[in-house]
Amino acid sequence: MQTEGRSASDDAFAEMPRLLGNALELHQSGDLEGAYPLYREFLKNNPRHPMGLHLMGLWFSQRGDYQRAIVFMRQSLALFPEQPEVANNLGNAYSRSGSADEAIESYREAIRLYPKYVDALRNLGLCCLKTARYEESGESFRACLDLRPDDAAAWLGLGNLHMEQKELEPAIRCFEKALELRPDYADAHHNLGVCLRLTQRPRQALEHYGAAGRHGLDRAELHHNIGNALIDTRDAVGAIDAYRAALARNPLDVDSHRNLNSLLWQQEQLSEYLDSYRQALAREPRAIELRLAYATALTQQEDFASAEEALREGLRLAPESSALKSQLAYSLEGQGRWVEALDAHAATVRMAGSVPDHRVSYARALLACQRPDEAVIQAREGAAQMPFNQRALAYLGLCWRMLGDERDAALNDYEKLVRVFELPIPANYRNAGEFNARLRTLLDGLHIGKRHPPEQTLRGGSQTSGDLFDRADPEIGELVAGLRDCIADYIERFPRSAEHPLYTRRKETFDFSASWSVRLARCGYHTMHVHPLGWISSAYYVQVPGEIVGSDAHGGGLKFGEPDIDIGAQGAARRHIQPEIGRLVLFPSYMWHGTVPFESDEPRMTVAFDVVPGR
Repeated sequence: MQTEGRSASDDAFAEMPRLLGNALELHQSGDLEGAYPLYREFLKNNPRHPMGLHLMGLWFSQRGDYQRAIVFMRQSLALFPEQPEVANNLGNAYSRSGSADEAIESYREAIRLYPKYVDALRNLGLCCLKTARYEESGESFRACLDLRPDDAAAWLGLGNLHMEQKELEPAIRCFEKALELRPDYADAHHNLGVCLRLTQRPRQALEHYGAAGRHGLDRAELHHNIGNALIDTRDAVGAIDAYRAALARNPLDVDSHRNLNSLLWQQEQLSEYLDSYRQALAREPRAIELRLAYATALTQQEDFASAEEALREGLRLAPESSALKSQLAYSLEGQGRWVEALDAHAATVRMAGSVPDHRVSYARALLACQRPDEAVIQAREGAAQMPFNQRALAYLGLCWRMLGDERDAALNDYEKLVRVFELPIPANYRNAGEFNARLRTLLDGLHIGKRHPPEQTLRGGSQTSGDLFDRADPEIGELVAGLRDCIADYIERFPRSAEHPLYTRRKETFDFSASWSVRLARCGYHTMHVHPLGWISSAYYVQVPGEIVGSDAHGGGLKFGEPDIDIGAQGAARRHIQPEIGRLVLFPSYMWHGTVPFESDEPRMTVAFDVVPGR
């Protein structure tokens, strides 16, 4: 055995009392059970022996009893503070017990005692990375590499730091360096694969994921990421198998459940849809996040009764869960049981774990019951606690509309804030039709679903996966360049305002936070919705059936102002825009919007995105 830092020197071993030496020999050979009684006997007779206390602490650390490990190591340092190795190992115990601040202080102390302590520098870098102390993390990894340039683990850590800060190309170089030093480094293969996929190289990512598996990595995370990369290569069948492999290793992996079931739905494998949730919950009925995801999937299919059943079972096991209670209220709404739903919402906002979004959901239910005077209290408080949450703003505006408050007109100025642009035609294209025909051909190949994703608002169509604008295709680059010009013009017209929630976020720069394409078939449409995490949202028309251009006789238009609940005549749409190829519509993300079903054998294809202020 080696200690969790520098190994004990041969000289120190030679000077060790025989009984302690015998214990250490057993410890090094992996015989923890044989070592323990010898350590205990030695410390009984030598309770103030720093090395004995340290080794006993290491023994407890290896057994996962970090609290007792910390006690013994602290005693050792109290008797003899000049022990950098003990300070480093104490930091490891603190880190593994979840006490990051104490771990960092211990690593710093080890480095103070021995400035060239490579293991402590690397450990400090890792712990600072976990706690988002990015500057110190980078300094520690680089100091480690200055002393030991061939430290593959430090290159991995530095790569992870770059990846966390979304600096993907530097991260790739670090992981490649780690693999140059250790070609069998499974974690470096895996993390390099993650970066390659994020830079639109999914096939190369899959090669490194495969290498990670061959070199012993078999975590759920690996199989989940394989599934993501396979979706990028349009291999839905392979992705389904990969997500199943992830769940075989971690049945509580909520993201893998979501991705698996979304794919099963889109590929019309409905006999297996949601089975993974049921099987996992049968084994782990107290898994709250999993139960919430399952109930959400049921409500998306409007199976509100089954959702209620699952949620009531969850509340029986975890009655303190405000998330389960709020979702139960929604399942009751879906069954038209509004009195019970309002009672559940009221109970939710009083619970200890309630969050501002629960108040917004309560406001929504009160509005549906024609009680805007009560709803505005909940919506106002929710919006105050989440000032940039677009869902909160949407329902607050709806409260003002129902109450006849003029603030709704300022928030939702449909004529002024919904703007239509004609996208600039990229160079080398004769007209908008030629460019959009090329773009349509590219996008067609990215629509691998046979039906809409169950979690999305579209009906009767398909949606691309991943972030569309991350792709390296020239058509995407040309599209984004034109969109940027239009968005900049849209923002430039915002007045300076410290009060209006759209204008107050104005900055000189902006970023795309999400982007995707939707292809609708005959009778396809979007339900009314908002984009909670956006700022500015959009619709760009790539393909438009001839029947719906310039006329709403066959539907297909974009409508604004109609909410997702029935509030009577006050809920009527406030503006309609008919699509045309090459047309871009920009509007605030909090505005209610959806589309009218259309009649045509030709698809209707759009690109959509959300914009947020620059960092």
